[in-house]
Amino acid sequence: MPVRGIGIAHFNRTANLDEIILAVQATSPADAMIVVADDGSTENVEDICREREVVLIKGKNLGVAANKNRALYALKECRYICLLEDDLMPTEDGWFETYERASRLSGIHHFCRVQDKEVPEMVPAFSKFLGKSGLTPIYGPSVRGDLTFLTSAVVNTVGGFNPQFVGAGYAHGEWSHRVKRSGLINHPASWIDIEQARDKIVQIGDREGGRWETDVTYQLRRNKQVLKELQRQDYTHCAIPLQ
Repeated sequence: MPVRGIGIAHFNRTANLDEIILAVQATSPADAMIVVADDGSTENVEDICREREVVLIKGKNLGVAANKNRALYALKECRYICLLEDDLMPTEDGWFETYERASRLSGIHHFCRVQDKEVPEMVPAFSKFLGKSGLTPIYGPSVRGDLTFLTSAVVNTVGGFNPQFVGAGYAHGEWSHRVKRSGLINHPASWIDIEQARDKIVQIGDREGGRWETDVTYQLRRNKQVLKELQRQDYTHCAIPLQ
C-alpha cells in the first residue's frame, strides 16, 4: 500500500471529473494512490477512471458521509490521506507535500479548509515555529468539508464518518469534532489550514453557481437531528463500513 493516498468524492459531475483527476495527477507525489469514490452517479464515470488509470469505487447513492467512507476504506493503510470533493482542483505542485510537512512538524493530524472568516492566532509561538519552516497557518471558526488532510492516526483512532448521516450535511463536522476530542489536533484553534497549500487549490464550484443541484432541505433537517442525538453520546471511534 502506498504511503500517500488521495480520495476524490464524486457524484454526477463528470464534466469536471476528468479535469480534476488530471490536475491531481499532475501536482501530487508520484507515489500517491488516487481513488475516485462515486456515490451512485447516473453519468459514465467508469470510462474516465479507466482512461486516467485511477481506482474507481462505486456504490449506491447514500450521500456524502457514506461516499467518503468508501474513499477512507480504500486508503486506510496509507500514512497520509487527503479527501477532496469534486469541486476542488489543485493547480500547482507541492500542495500535498506542504500539508504532510506541516503535520510532521506540528504533530497535528487533521488539516482542513476553513470557513472564510479567519480567527486570530491563540498561540503565537506556534505560528512562529511553523513560520521558520516557511509555513503560514490559517485559523478558522469552523471546519469545511471540501478538503481534509489527515494521517493514519485519525483512521486508527477515530475511524470514519458516522453512517447514520444520510444525504447532505453535518457528517464532516461531527467527524472532525471527534478528531479534536481524540487529541489529534494539539492546538486550541482546532481548525487550521496552511496558506502555502491553500493557495494552490481552486474551487471549480464557484464558477458553477452553487454546491447542490437538488433541494436538500429535508436531508439537512434530518442530519441535524442525527447530530443532536450523537452529541449526547460519549464516543470517538466509528468503524468504517465496507460498502
